[in-house]
Amino acid sequence: MIDIAHIHPMLVHFPLALLPVGLLFQLAALLRGGSIFERSCPAASGLSLLILAALGAVAAAVFGDLAMDKAIELGFSENRLETHEELGITSAVLLTALAAWNGWWFARDCRCPKLAWLTWATGLGVLFLILTTAWFGGELVYGLGVNVSRGG
Repeated sequence: MIDIAHIHPMLVHFPLALLPVGLLFQLAALLRGGSIFERSCPAASGLSLLILAALGAVAAAVFGDLAMDKAIELGFSENRLETHEELGITSAVLLTALAAWNGWWFARDCRCPKLAWLTWATGLGVLFLILTTAWFGGELVYGLGVNVSRGG
């Protein structure tokens, strides 16, 4: 049976892959002179990918909490884990808020270019936060061996 702590690293790849692709679809809509909130294939695809990325981020945060509990049981320092946990929860919340915001304006078929570009730029900020979170997670696994080796 799979170790519950190993589900978290599987799930984190969904927002890491889906958010940038969703932002690329939105950029395509914007560069065509449209909006990320209009009824077009690129805009709808971008929104769908943002929603899937947000769901993946929430699932990763839930299983990350379980993985953290196991890491503490194995003897890893809670202080080193907390930064990654806080960034992960913040990333999941902001990505979910971004997806909801996009969905709200998409449902209204909003054509405001300034709002669309500002929302897209906000998505880039969320992507940067998720990449930062991933870097800290990588340091935990590859630097300290969290949930790969015994605690130190």
